[in-house]
Amino acid sequence: MDNFYVGIDLGGTKMLAAIVTGDGAIIAKEEIPTLAEQGQEAVLDRLGSLIERLLAAVPGGRSGLHGIGVATAGTLDTANGVVTLAANLGWRDVAVSAVLADRFGCAVRLENDATAAAVGEWLAGAGQGAPDCIFVTISTGIGGGIISGGRLVAGVNHNAGELGHITIDGNGPLCPCGNVGCLELYASGTAIGRRGAEHVRRAAEGAVPQDGALVRLAGGDPNRVDARLVAAAAAEGDAGASGILREAGRALGIGLVSILHLLNPQVVVLGGGASHIGEPLLGPMREIIEQRCLPAIRGPVQFVASALGSSAGAVGAALMMSRSTN
Repeated sequence: MDNFYVGIDLGGTKMLAAIVTGDGAIIAKEEIPTLAEQGQEAVLDRLGSLIERLLAAVPGGRSGLHGIGVATAGTLDTANGVVTLAANLGWRDVAVSAVLADRFGCAVRLENDATAAAVGEWLAGAGQGAPDCIFVTISTGIGGGIISGGRLVAGVNHNAGELGHITIDGNGPLCPCGNVGCLELYASGTAIGRRGAEHVRRAAEGAVPQDGALVRLAGGDPNRVDARLVAAAAAEGDAGASGILREAGRALGIGLVSILHLLNPQVVVLGGGASHIGEPLLGPMREIIEQRCLPAIRGPVQFVASALGSSAGAVGAALMMSRSTN
């Protein structure tokens, strides 16, 4: 086999590498813990070893490798392949592209993880064939990528698509980004978990009922609560948990109305772990969009689930690499 690419999705807790063909097919992939606490050199060495294992498992090995695409979060200098700041990794000014290019003797392209996932879904996933497509990832934070008129909207320094930092409450709380009332403070997996933990704390104080499923599943410990636990409690009929998801879904809908009005997409692809909560979160989102979005914009848009799942970033990074070398 020849003419393939390696795509990497490098996160704070795990890294996924995939061998990807020029049309987006995954030949092989593997995911391992990042172990960011071991430091940048150790992480990059583990990443290199992961790539070597994958190359050894496919016909042609290194001889068929035409480039490596790396998708990661943080502030990036994409032109020079440098992660300038990544809080999830504890990195500052790390020359990822140079390290991998030296080790594998090929071109390396660094991209924002949500942007890469958007390209993956657009070219090889749920957004195929849509010249106007938005990818929204609902996870630890909220991110996204924008395809408009059949072209990726990258921005002047490749930071376009920060959908989670759209303001939905001008008097809201301060976000770590420096803005206030950001969408991801209300609708991300982290926000859902935080609201759930507060519910468990209030139950301990007697402010809300103590016999609900969320308190029971958490064992009364707010530190055990995350979005998955809130969703599980809601599935058991817990009113508090259901209310948390309903409010998060409404906030997501408010943010998406602004995005739809601005970009008028044909397809919105929803990805990220929290999107798997399903109707308890997405139903209220759709209700808000139905109520508040201009009918001419709301009518054509389709909301679809990610087809590539956790592989979207790696596939997108590989495909962006392939198009930069062709």
